[in-house]
Amino acid sequence: MNLHFNIKSHTFSTIISLKGKIMSDTDIEALSMEIKKLIGDKKTNLIFNLTELSYLNSSGINLFMKTLTASRINNGDLIFYGVNGNVSNLFKITKLSEIYTIYSSENDAVNHFKNK
Repeated sequence: MNLHFNIKSHTFSTIISLKGKIMSDTDIEALSMEIKKLIGDKKTNLIFNLTELSYLNSSGINLFMKTLTASRINNGDLIFYGVNGNVSNLFKITKLSEIYTIYSSENDAVNHFKNK
């Protein structure tokens, strides 16, 4: 498996830290199931930590778009922090950086939901 993830709950949000590469739908199967559980449990304010994500393709972009939609339908939101390197370049080229809210630190991302 190319992708590993960790989920950590905060009072107002849930942080999903990704490590490795998203190269196919197989890489995100377990993550997709966990996201569905979180949203089903009304944990819809999601923060993706991409600090250790080194590669992302259309499978990952699709996952993020579906998660954003599901979060917003359920009165939540999806934001990112730690977007860097190749992933940052992809976000700029595809204009994802115009769709998503992106912070540079975990603290700033967590505060985003505290202040809502």
